[in-house]
Amino acid sequence: MNQLPRIVVTGAAGFIGQRVVARLAAGADVIALDRAPDPGGWPAGVEYRQVDLDREMPVFTENWRLVHLAWNLDRANLVAQQESLRTFARLLGQEGLAGVVGLGSAEEYGEREGRLREDMAPGAKLSAYGQAKHAAGKALEAWARGAGRKAVWLRPFVVYGPGQGGNMAIPYAVRCARERTPADFSEGLQLRDFVHVDDVAAGIAAAALELPTLKPAFAACNLARGEPVRLRDVLERIADQTNARELFRFGARPMRPGEPQEQYADVAAAAELFGWRAKIPWEQGIDALCREPGKNNHG
Repeated sequence: MNQLPRIVVTGAAGFIGQRVVARLAAGADVIALDRAPDPGGWPAGVEYRQVDLDREMPVFTENWRLVHLAWNLDRANLVAQQESLRTFARLLGQEGLAGVVGLGSAEEYGEREGRLREDMAPGAKLSAYGQAKHAAGKALEAWARGAGRKAVWLRPFVVYGPGQGGNMAIPYAVRCARERTPADFSEGLQLRDFVHVDDVAAGIAAAALELPTLKPAFAACNLARGEPVRLRDVLERIADQTNARELFRFGARPMRPGEPQEQYADVAAAAELFGWRAKIPWEQGIDALCREPGKNNHG
């Protein structure tokens, strides 16, 4: 009987993390780490540990894999981003680490326009979050090549879905519609690549389970649908599904300085490397999101 791989998931209680743990549990021995209290509801066999990785570094037995999702989401806070980067570096220095799946971001591309490939250099202007994620990806590549281990760096684009907190456009729109409060947006003419959280979780889990068989030693992969969609079309669909047209005020905010007009992903690498493609059309995902009862996760 083959022994299940041991996979440690950081940020496990978050928006993406809970879904990743649920997918991994059927094929791995999962240890879920997060600084939040145990939310419960884990599949059988999942071990949950409440731990603040910025202050405490747990020790594991040899031959374990890491799925690193934990990161400070205060995108403009350079100090917080540097601390997240240092924590990731300490994890890479742990004994017995056999392979890593790390979560990057489309913000690593900065203001670059059009269809974005993993081999593109970052844009000239990166947020503190984008800078830290880019540096983390480079550190992971150096670790994989130096240690002779397998690693994948995944860059999700605009992730959305049930339980998402924060003030990004989709959760903000859904929250305002449910609370019947006005919501201010730009004209919403920018084109983005929207990917459902369940698709993202499936991609992360697939990469983690297939890690020992992947070639080459390190790869970066976008996680997205690979199609540009106008933000306004998404927001108007939310408005129609929630009867909130009168609440959504387009043009009330300017676009952010330097914000690219169009960004979407080349998605060939993930399909070739571990057979992943996003399956949920954005219209289907938005309609289901609007039917969900209100609920927010912490991450």
